[in-house]
Amino acid sequence: MVQDIGAATVENGIAALGSASAFFSAGAARLAAVKGIGRNRADDFAQAFGAVDWRGEMARAAECDVTFLTPVDDAYPALLKRIHNPPLALYVAGDPAALSYACLGMVGTRAPTAYGRATAKAFAYRLAQAGVVIVSGLARGIDTESHAAALLAGGRTVAVIGGALDRLYPPENRELARRIAKSGGAVVTEYPFGRQADRQTFPMRNRIISGLSSAILVVEAGATSGTLITCDHALEQGRSVMAVPGRIDNPVAQGCHKIIKDGARLVESPDEVLEELQSLPGSTLRGASAPADPSSAKPAGGGGARPALDEVETQILATLGAEEMTPDELVNSSGLAPHLLGPRLISLEIKSQIERIGANAVRRKRI
Repeated sequence: MVQDIGAATVENGIAALGSASAFFSAGAARLAAVKGIGRNRADDFAQAFGAVDWRGEMARAAECDVTFLTPVDDAYPALLKRIHNPPLALYVAGDPAALSYACLGMVGTRAPTAYGRATAKAFAYRLAQAGVVIVSGLARGIDTESHAAALLAGGRTVAVIGGALDRLYPPENRELARRIAKSGGAVVTEYPFGRQADRQTFPMRNRIISGLSSAILVVEAGATSGTLITCDHALEQGRSVMAVPGRIDNPVAQGCHKIIKDGARLVESPDEVLEELQSLPGSTLRGASAPADPSSAKPAGGGGARPALDEVETQILATLGAEEMTPDELVNSSGLAPHLLGPRLISLEIKSQIERIGANAVRRKRI
């Protein structure tokens, strides 16, 4: 894709040449007349545009029920349009409107700990219930957990990928991508059909994750994680950055601790994230309890459908019964491994299935 071309230049080109197709297919002579390009840059633009059959791309997008957006389209997200280097075009599978709702980028390592997975699930679930669209990169690890939990909550999620829509990576997430697109969310890329993801495309993808989002939340990340690239983009774009702390001896917590030291907000609960999002200019979030879609969200407590629980969570609730227990007592009574307990307690608390009593005890939440 062409670097250092702003949305204004694309708008000028489409206005001057009559359509996105005409602009992207134009030769150097016609591009030289476009404000923001001129003779000095026209050859570079023509060469870059010529590497892609834009008319063919638009036709194929229409055939595949994919929305093709440029910065002149009303559905092109306003936040993304204002970044330094917005995508010339977006390919959107699903609902383009999801790109313009209140979005939070959730990012992290591809190899999280059990604690990291549970934390990502718990935060994404609660935030999606509150009406936040969870934006992530469809990668293994934290991305996958965040997308899946948002869907479980009946919310929307947006996956920004580093390759073409017909070259989804990783392949095991194809079904997840399909569910995202069919559930009011979207799978998005700036790359033309046939383009494989590679080491160059993933960092470029990260600027879109932050560009779509009002803020970024890092769950787990190593000291040299690519996640930190997303944080750099977010700061350049004027976005808020938050991070969940971890154990000091955990390698995939070092990146979180680094950015916290550098000024990122330390958050320990989804409600702290909501507080941050609601404080941002132009926030449309209605409150911590507002679901993304009242007709489809699964309530976390009270009447209606009970949120889905995994086998370990079900065992914890059965062990608790009507009692109050400390984590040590739960381990002794249930036979569960200690490393499984902590993350599940976080998840159950977010799902409003348990509540904390005092400093170190929990019980089933009383309805």
